[in-house]
Amino acid sequence: MNLSSLFLCIVIGLSSGLMTYLTASGMSLIVAGTGNINFGQGAFYIVGAYICYYATSAGIPFGIALLVGMVVPGLIGALLEIVLRPVHGKDMTFSWLIMLGFSYIMCDVLVFICGYTVRATPVPKFLKGAIRISSMGLAFPVYYLFTIGISLLIGLTLWIVLNHTKLGMYFRAIISDRKMVDNLGINVNLLYIAMFIIGTGLGGMAGALNAPISGISPKAGLTVFASVMPALQIGGMGNMKGCLPAAATLGVITGIASIIIPTYYNCVASACMVVILFFRPYGLFTKGKGD
Repeated sequence: MNLSSLFLCIVIGLSSGLMTYLTASGMSLIVAGTGNINFGQGAFYIVGAYICYYATSAGIPFGIALLVGMVVPGLIGALLEIVLRPVHGKDMTFSWLIMLGFSYIMCDVLVFICGYTVRATPVPKFLKGAIRISSMGLAFPVYYLFTIGISLLIGLTLWIVLNHTKLGMYFRAIISDRKMVDNLGINVNLLYIAMFIIGTGLGGMAGALNAPISGISPKAGLTVFASVMPALQIGGMGNMKGCLPAAATLGVITGIASIIIPTYYNCVASACMVVILFFRPYGLFTKGKGD
């Protein structure tokens, strides 16, 4: 493994990890606010990818296609929140089953509409090619750098919203004490809808960003959890701050593992999760009992 290959794997792994962060942070926001783990997040991911594909195929500029790929899943997420409203704060089993069933239904609907054909969104011309550092013999694909930049920008925007806006203040309050927020006369149902719009919209954006990188197929939404759940668990369930370092680190480790152990690198993230949760059952960035 030469230096060029190592840096390329790190960049690709970081790109993949940060897109995983978008998906995981959306799930984390929903579970922190409503107590429901969105097992349907994979469906929103693949819906965002298909919307981006069809939008660009229709001649819509790539930047607008990305936004549409985030907005439409967010609106579908708002409808899902209304369906799930009766089970908020109750046994998670109810929401698990509903969201998992929703995910399968959405994927089957996509099969009916789009078929099983694997598709790929073309990389826009201005994002093709690579940035080269001739003196070091390095070349970094522009599109991967673009996904890293966009993911970090979205993460920064999310942090600003949660920590420096009135909406973020309400989100933090409802995460800390839902009953108190309700007693203050604040419309909790609207906050839940906003959480689902943002959370599922982030999943859609991750799918839209990944559309030019990997092939799009309807059932891909069911396999997203292989990378998302390790990041979610290691970062700490419901801990949005922990999602970023966990997902980015796992992405880089997996990228390097793709060279060292190409046959088994897909198992690395799950293996890391098992080892870490054995010693830290609540994740690395969440305090549990005895901490």
